[in-house]
Amino acid sequence: MAKDIFFTQVTIPPSDWQITHKDRILLIGSCFTDEIGKRLEISGYKTMKNPFGTVYNPVSIANLLIRSAAKTPFEDKDVILSGEFYYLFQAHGDVRGVSMRECLQNANAILDKVNDYIKQTDVIIITLGTAWSYWYKEGDILMANCHKIPQKFITRRLLTVEQTVSSLHLMTESIKQINPSVKFLYTLSPVRHIKEGFYDNKLSKSVLALAIDEVIRNNNDSYYFPSYEIVNDELRDYRFYAKDMVHINETAVDYIWQRFGEVYFSLEEQLLNDKYIKLHLMQSHRPFNPDSDGYKKHLQKIKQLQQSLIIQ
Repeated sequence: MAKDIFFTQVTIPPSDWQITHKDRILLIGSCFTDEIGKRLEISGYKTMKNPFGTVYNPVSIANLLIRSAAKTPFEDKDVILSGEFYYLFQAHGDVRGVSMRECLQNANAILDKVNDYIKQTDVIIITLGTAWSYWYKEGDILMANCHKIPQKFITRRLLTVEQTVSSLHLMTESIKQINPSVKFLYTLSPVRHIKEGFYDNKLSKSVLALAIDEVIRNNNDSYYFPSYEIVNDELRDYRFYAKDMVHINETAVDYIWQRFGEVYFSLEEQLLNDKYIKLHLMQSHRPFNPDSDGYKKHLQKIKQLQQSLIIQ
């Protein structure tokens, strides 16, 4: 009875499709993408996670996937020098080079890999973080990351629902041209962008929620998983946040992962997940004495478990 009074659970309707270990999964978006992607990897799924680094706004996410699907290479005009490195306007700072040529080589190598992966992907999980966008004043260029460029060179704008929907529709159409059977699973990041201000963060999340709703209502292969609602309407407690009170902690991510599994993994897949997680923990063990009989037996158990997973 106490649970009924003090705990409100988010209702998630059952899915008419599920994820299996045979599927390929592409994840892109905010830092919450990395958390879910990490759990998918540990559980034995084939994944590509944030290949262009963490990207928060929906138009930059869409542009990267549109460009990857079309295999349109990055050019000089897509690069900016900041400090010691050259960066892409459209990517995270992880994609960089000490020269423009190196930056473009690195970026286009990633683009080629993403193009190949999209063609084989079964599910694309897209986590939208914020509708606030930053534009380089010279040329009015959208930036996925500010790359420590002085603020005087940058304009801040709130993307509209219409802009967001249009970009995501174009992204869907572009990807469907090379992979007609792919599914899109959207989530809204529960991470709070409070540097934007509490009210502006609420505006941003509202724009994203409206845009996602519009997209999934008009695309048969687009779906929504309520990560944001689970944190804000079910967990509802600062105990589930990290010390910065912005990002959610491991306990919260584990709970979201559990709810995700209830919807998108069959019981058989969940049991298989447990075996892969056990393998990961065994492989992570660091022995005091690598030559001991005990550790040799441990390695043999790892080998046996690996073989059993290959058979499955």
